[in-house]
Amino acid sequence: MSEKMFSKEQLEQLRSFPDIGRDELITYFTLTPADVAFVDPGRG
Repeated sequence: MSEKMFSKEQLEQLRSFPDIGRDELITYFTLTPADVAFVDPGRG
């Protein structure tokens, strides 16, 4: 017997993107100088 792991509502939530404002995008996705040095060690 096969049972579903998630309800339809849960699947919809998992498959969608959360509502993110511009300020949140800038806050969470802007690299710090330490991040840049880690990603490009020849530069840092």
